Amino acid sequence: MNNALLVTLICFAALLLAYRFYGRFLARHVFQLDPQRRTPAHEMEDGVDYLPTRLPVLFGHHFASIAGLGPILGPAVAVVWGWVPAVLWVVFGSIFMGAVHDLGALTVSLRYKGRSVGDICRDLIGPRSRLLFLFIIFFLMSLAMGAFVNAISSLFVGFNPDAIIPSFGLMLVAMCVGIAVYKLRFGLGPATLLGLAAFAGLIAWGEAQPVPTYDWFVDTPTKEALGAARDANALESPYGANDAIRHFERQGQGELATSIKQAVGKAQYGWIVVLLAYGFIASVLPVWLLLQPRDYINSFQLYFALVLMVLGLVVAAIIGDDANIIDAQAVQSVADGPPMLPFLFVTIACGAISGFHSLVSSGTTVRQLNRETDALPIGYGAMLTEGALAVLVIMACVAGLGADAWGANGIYAKWSGISGGGLGAQLSAVVQGGGNFLSQVGVPLALAQTFLAVTIVAFAMTTLDSATRLLRFNVEEIFRSLKLDALANRYVASLIAVIGIAAFALVPHGKALWVLFGTTNQLLAGLTLVTVSLFLFKLHRPVIYTLAPMVVMLTMTIWAMVYSLEGFLAKGQWFLSTFSALVLLMSFWLLAEAGISFSKGRGGLGLEDAQAKRQEELDVPEPTSLS
Repeated sequence: MNNALLVTLICFAALLLAYRFYGRFLARHVFQLDPQRRTPAHEMEDGVDYLPTRLPVLFGHHFASIAGLGPILGPAVAVVWGWVPAVLWVVFGSIFMGAVHDLGALTVSLRYKGRSVGDICRDLIGPRSRLLFLFIIFFLMSLAMGAFVNAISSLFVGFNPDAIIPSFGLMLVAMCVGIAVYKLRFGLGPATLLGLAAFAGLIAWGEAQPVPTYDWFVDTPTKEALGAARDANALESPYGANDAIRHFERQGQGELATSIKQAVGKAQYGWIVVLLAYGFIASVLPVWLLLQPRDYINSFQLYFALVLMVLGLVVAAIIGDDANIIDAQAVQSVADGPPMLPFLFVTIACGAISGFHSLVSSGTTVRQLNRETDALPIGYGAMLTEGALAVLVIMACVAGLGADAWGANGIYAKWSGISGGGLGAQLSAVVQGGGNFLSQVGVPLALAQTFLAVTIVAFAMTTLDSATRLLRFNVEEIFRSLKLDALANRYVASLIAVIGIAAFALVPHGKALWVLFGTTNQLLAGLTLVTVSLFLFKLHRPVIYTLAPMVVMLTMTIWAMVYSLEGFLAKGQWFLSTFSALVLLMSFWLLAEAGISFSKGRGGLGLEDAQAKRQEELDVPEPTSLS
């Protein structure tokens, strides 16, 4: 089977059927969602973090927060082992693992008044486990976002300066939408249309007026040479620093290339500072003012891109265009890369299952959930939507790029071809392949690729601001655990969160730690499933639906981490070796604590609300509606 449209439609059908049957089964019979039970958003409404939110708005916010670059970068790399393993892992992983993980984390947090999964460990596992889990989350989130800040700054300077105006302009648009809806009582529909129109204008403005910030740091001769090259249309991309560097190196003008590289370093450092400041501001502002409307508006951009890519596949299939033909092998071995097992399961993270989702579900989303039954479309449905995105990314790489990418000299001929180029090579594969799909429906190829590049950068920004807020919540909980309540306020906690991110973003090891993000992220997913399984076990609920994916994820991630640790030790990379060993040690300790809790038998949940506890210990009637 080499028909990209047929494969895509089969995958989408499987995801829809999973939501209709398996998702509703879990919601009704395993997690027992009750539309009459008051959610933390109503019980603890404060207008800052706790705020009952309409389903379409919260779905957009949640989806934008969990998507980010994860379902784009991971599949773009993992198809190097063949398109069939990647597709199977995305579809079955999202149905039976990722969506179950997200729905479970959201439900457990609902029962504990919106507390995070790490904080809940105190009641489910024990006091030591709470602090241990919170430190694991802080460490892993800091390193992940530190690498993320580096990635965004690299995109702005080296690849997509045309995304700067839309990305930051969207913040002002989002704040206007938030004020209009929540304070001026405008209708959501008109506010949405105006916000989307403004965002579209920003994208057009960004394409017409890129902001090559590295120009600000080059000397006068280099600036003049850059201007001459742009006027002569000698650069592949007139404003991206990477193309400029390659151009002057090909011309034998090494001094100019070196000057640009030095300017790139200064520009990226400046962007790191700006992004950290943005993360702090986004973390302390009320969710209705920036975070929620920004993610809501941004989600429409991705919906639009998904629809256009599918329509492009349909048109390509009708007219017999090569963009509908899968050029990649079904399965292939990679001589210069790691083995497919276990690394397929940690390379594709967010498109199948991601520990970061548990932090979003139990950190921000749960505090805005209007009804318990909204957890089904948001927790289970949003993960399946992300799986659909990952499927389209896979098709963009294996069909949209064309046969040359999979030939003997193509980027997918060996591991170093797609991974050696770093973030740029991976994003370029998706942007070019996806752009070819969009061009099938009449979108000019250049505009299509710019639109997808802006989409990717915008979602990277949504992940950064959501993650900084989640890290703030984590720091607050750590201070409360240490009886330092005076420091557990959003300004101090946000500052420490930003300092933690900066520690990894501004030191040389920050970039190197990116390679561990997939493994540690999946390990967090396995540990979250431990917590959810223990919650169900204490309530005499069936645990097989969370226990089975827990075993798979812990096995694959620990296997991958041990494999990586051996490589770090062999190369004398002591910092990475120490970090990996520390994460493994903390994880095994947490698993041992969980095993002790399992051995104590059922009961003893420690729910703070006595009435809620009695409700959980009784048989909860099946809800009459899940709409």
